[in-house]
Amino acid sequence: MRVFILIISIFSSAHLFAQKELIDTHLNSDFYATQFTGFYLYDPATKTEIYNYNGNKYFIPASNTKIFTLYTAMKMLNDSIPAFKYQFVGDELHIEGTGDPTFLHPKYKNNKAVDFLKNKGTKIVFHWNNFDEESFLPGWTWDDFRKDYSPERSQFPINENMVSISKIGTAIKTFPIYFEGLTEIKEAIEPRDFYDNKFYISQKKRSEKVPFIVNETVIEKSLSEILGKSVDMVKTPMLQNPKVFYSFKTDDVYKEMMENSDNFLAEHLLLLASSTMQGKLSSKQVINYSKRNFLKDLKQQPEWIDGSGLSRYNLFTPQNFVQVLDKLYNEFSTERLFAIFPVGGKTGTIKNRYKDVAAPYLYAKTGTLNNNVTLSGYLKTKSGRTLIFSLLNNNSTKDLSLIRNENEKLLRIVRDNY
Repeated sequence: MRVFILIISIFSSAHLFAQKELIDTHLNSDFYATQFTGFYLYDPATKTEIYNYNGNKYFIPASNTKIFTLYTAMKMLNDSIPAFKYQFVGDELHIEGTGDPTFLHPKYKNNKAVDFLKNKGTKIVFHWNNFDEESFLPGWTWDDFRKDYSPERSQFPINENMVSISKIGTAIKTFPIYFEGLTEIKEAIEPRDFYDNKFYISQKKRSEKVPFIVNETVIEKSLSEILGKSVDMVKTPMLQNPKVFYSFKTDDVYKEMMENSDNFLAEHLLLLASSTMQGKLSSKQVINYSKRNFLKDLKQQPEWIDGSGLSRYNLFTPQNFVQVLDKLYNEFSTERLFAIFPVGGKTGTIKNRYKDVAAPYLYAKTGTLNNNVTLSGYLKTKSGRTLIFSLLNNNSTKDLSLIRNENEKLLRIVRDNY
């Protein structure tokens, strides 16, 4: 019997060594030699570390940061988005923003919030005093001001805080309508002035979508035109115990954020989470709260700056991501979780990858910044196991698609041999 056990033990050790050697060979190839790579692989069923390659080192995570945002939002928000806080004072409807990013968002067609604001109260009194953080966060690239992936953060977003410009001949239309008088047909270096809400569309283009500068006037005029009623902007606080109006299902917003790596939704999910706390809307406040209450057991404490991963000041380890993915896996149903994450070969930013077999086997969040490619999530192996991994690549001068190719080869090795 002892001999049999010894033979089984030797066979098992040899098999584990062979599995590890396959990954070692791949990661130690010349391809990875000139960049910084981390790979951490974990089995949530047995709670064991399978592979650790720079797992405790810090990396710029890019949009893998959204995994932390997702976990925090799922812990703090209920099944519906809090659209705004409100109360009636006589025939006036008083409101305060919560950071709801879905208001007149082109991908969310339900007009529940718009209809409520249109039909309740003779006028709107907007309490514009509960958000005093910067519109942009530390480590964001300054010249992204005109990019559609980097609109400003605010307490009451409208149309993703972007102006939609369309042109037929010399006729210009915008949404919100307020910007029509601020837009002209002109060949300009940028589609918007840096400091002003002045917009330009080329004669060669039929449409343009550009972030606008958020201020009281923009919100007042835009809301008044959209709702067809007077809107007064005030700096006084709301009365105690306002009600909350709810809009879309939170999972619909999580899914859009994760599948298409939507930075705007990510940033405002943190603000929405902070709207459930005392005080003003604050990403910093909710990040600190999450770290103290949900993430205090992380093996390394991350430098967590924003919700989207646009900041190059973010620093996380592969173990950080695996630990949070493990929390998601244990605290929420896999059916719900795998419906939110991008699916290899099927949806989101990995729909054109990981499709070499018919059945989906990868559920993971991508991340991309110049010189950095990241991927973290869940992998189903041929043996029937579900493993959690984080694969972070920093400081590469190679074409980023080549890194994704090599990463896919690595994860196929895991799929086929574990």
